[in-house]
Amino acid sequence: MNVNIITYNIEHKNYIVEIFKSNCPKYFDINDLDDLLDFLDKYADENFKVLIIDNEIIGCGGHYVNENEKIFGIAWVMFKRNSLGLRKFLTVSNIFFEHLMENIRNENKPFDILINTTQLLEKTFNNFGFYTEKIIKNGFGDNLDHYVMRKKIVEN
Repeated sequence: MNVNIITYNIEHKNYIVEIFKSNCPKYFDINDLDDLLDFLDKYADENFKVLIIDNEIIGCGGHYVNENEKIFGIAWVMFKRNSLGLRKFLTVSNIFFEHLMENIRNENKPFDILINTTQLLEKTFNNFGFYTEKIIKNGFGDNLDHYVMRKKIVEN
């Protein structure tokens, strides 16, 4: 299995949209597609990455820095649904998430990390050291509760 993580560019946009759609309605509400497109067009920068396995784009995600609030945010982490099988998925998602965390550590700022996710991924992010701060029932759509999760960062 050949794993490659590269910086997003506009040529990846249609692949990212297909990955998003593969996760609807279980993990994302299709009504969030416009928000994703807006993000890709206006905000995706060198911190937004694309995951390629054996020459196929199967994931994406990245981070941003909010200097005013002194936080990092994690944005639009997703993987093409049913593309790998459970064992490979767990391995690849760990590699990708560790890559994102390394990029955040390289920013060398003692800011906490926030992620907005759903109840479906709370335990996954608990395994990465995040804890739930707030829950908004159906905040991301029907049966998709909005979980605000935080991870404390120890100063380097």
